[in-house]
Amino acid sequence: MSAAGAGAGVEAGFSSEELLSLRFPLHRACRDGDLATLCSLLQQTPHAHLASEDSFYGWTPVHWAAHFGKLECLVQLVRAGATLNVSTTRYAQTPAHIAAFGGHPQCLVWLIQAGANINKPDCEGETPIHKAARSGSLECISALVANGAHVDNPRKGEHSI
Repeated sequence: MSAAGAGAGVEAGFSSEELLSLRFPLHRACRDGDLATLCSLLQQTPHAHLASEDSFYGWTPVHWAAHFGKLECLVQLVRAGATLNVSTTRYAQTPAHIAAFGGHPQCLVWLIQAGANINKPDCEGETPIHKAARSGSLECISALVANGAHVDNPRKGEHSI
């Protein structure tokens, strides 16, 4: 789903790009990998905004950085106090889920080294390794397995044999 389609009914009269810039500047900076803007915003933004979810996907800035593979932004957000294991309200996905699905092993490895829970299920019972498999990212699957991801954990509604 595109950002425009996901946010179309949320803020009538604004394009998705305008809305992202006006209402979610931290998220936009993470999407674009704009480290200078992100660092400037982090100095003037209340800590609570680090956990604010956008009206497009319900992601926090950390989720945006993980999805777009912006490792430097991810590091700065966590240094500023963003939570590694923050789950989205809508789908209970963590930044590790998002990085794995986006095929960004460098972000995933950094999240793991920083203490992210790589076996936390989302609302469908899927863990980051499921997301990596779904997207076909062998590098993410390898990183997860090498760092203790459970590969035999059945998803919700499935039974192990």
